[in-house]
Parts: sequence; structure tokens; C-alpha cells
Amino acid sequence: MSNVETSVEAHQEVSIPARKLGDTWDGWAGEVEENNGDLETSPWYFLSFATAVLLTLTAIIWTALFLIEPRLAELPVWLSRTITMSVWGVLAAVNFMFALIVATVATGVNFVPFMKGRHIALSTIIPYSVKFGKLFGLSKDRISNSILQVGNRLTVANQGSIERDELLILLPRCLDKQTRDDIKLMTSKYDVDFHICAGGQMARQLLTEKKPKGVIAVACERDLMAGVQDVKAAVPVIAIANKRPEGPCRNTNINMTEMENAIRMYLGKELLPVDRELVEQN
Repeated sequence: MSNVETSVEAHQEVSIPARKLGDTWDGWAGEVEENNGDLETSPWYFLSFATAVLLTLTAIIWTALFLIEPRLAELPVWLSRTITMSVWGVLAAVNFMFALIVATVATGVNFVPFMKGRHIALSTIIPYSVKFGKLFGLSKDRISNSILQVGNRLTVANQGSIERDELLILLPRCLDKQTRDDIKLMTSKYDVDFHICAGGQMARQLLTEKKPKGVIAVACERDLMAGVQDVKAAVPVIAIANKRPEGPCRNTNINMTEMENAIRMYLGKELLPVDRELVEQN
């Protein structure tokens, strides 16, 4: 397989509006991002906030049932019990599934086969977890990075090996020259292709054309979250957030070990040792 770099010029039929920055950065005022644009964050932040959300939800439901207990007592016993048991049953199932997600992230053992074909970023708990995170001083981008870390671990746990031509690697055009050169060498080493996309429209076109069984997507946290939610986990995704020392959409870079391990995971090869720990909140 020859290494292919698909750029804007190679897909002239795709109409991409001119932009100074990425669409998700329209409100950016030019300030330097926290930690010089490296927002890599432990998955345990999101899992902690999600736990807080579920505990709060449990308390709210318990309080609601307590307050309406006199009304429930007026109903036939069988109906009152059915309502109460149904509510607690659904809540228990949600909490149990979340516990399995936590166990999978902690151990790497697949306790979540029900997550195959799904992505944690599609969960309805996400907006509430973001709000909890902000209470503790974490930006939405940092929490998004943590969510993507969780999603990556669940993908790894559920994913089997695929063929080289079944892997689709999507890169943003903002990567610096050194990073592009490094990726060219790496993809040549594993005989896989990569494609540089100008935006979501081109990425969707490539997904339609290639019909991959696995995707590695590189972008900022905002674009990655939007992309995952857009494709609705129709294909397994490993999301790699870029580092932005000069701000978004220019001269960005990535952790190359993370990229290589993503490729090796899809191809069924043993993973390399991680070259550094995840960055905690700074």
C-alpha cells in the first residue's frame, strides 16, 4: 500500500469555506491556552465528575419518591410497587453500567461489550459532568480531553485487529512540518495511509468513501468531540488531541507514541511503553 496524503487540493469537489481559525474556535481572542496548549488530562477527572452527577441524580430521585410517597400510597399496592421498583431498577442499571466502565478504564479488561458501537461522548451525562468540572476550575476543553481518554480506553477494550486498508487516519491541516514528517515516516513503517482534512465535511466524505473499520482522528478537543458526536460512533474511533503551543489551528503537534500505539492496536500488535504519564490539571 502506498502512503497517501489527501489534502484540500486532492478533493476539490468538497466545498470548504475559508477560515482564519477552526469553526469551533471562532470566539478565540488570541490568548495563550492553559499549559501552553497541552491539555492532556487523566480520564479519572471525567469519571469522578460523572460519579458526582450520578450520586446527585440518585439523591434527587430518592427525595422525589419520598415527597410523593403519600400519593403513591393512594394507588393500588401493585401499581405503587411497580412504579417504585421500575424507577430504582433503571437507576441501578445505569449505576451498574457506569461501574463497569470504571472497571474497564482501571484494568483494561473488557467489562463493557455493550459499549461496542457506542461512544461515551454521546452520553446524556456529558453536559452535567462538564458543569461539575467547571465548579472545580477545569475548562470544558480539559474535561473534553478526559472524556476522549475514557472513550479511547473503551475502544481499545472492545476493538479487535483489522487490516491495514481498513484503517482510516484523519489529520488536521494545522500540524507543524516536523509532525507531518514524523507521521509520514510512521505510516510508511506500518504501510497505512493518512489523510489531511480541511474540515468535518471532508472527513465525513472520506468515511463514506473508505468505509473503514477503525479510525484514528487527530484534532483539538472541540473538533474531536463534535466529530465523534457527528458520526454517532458508527465506526470505532481513537481520538488524539493535538498540542497547541502557538494557539489553535497553527503549528500544532501530537504525542507520537500515542499515534503509534493507536496504529499498533488496530493492527493487532503489542503496544509500546507509554513515554510519559498523562498530564494532570495544572
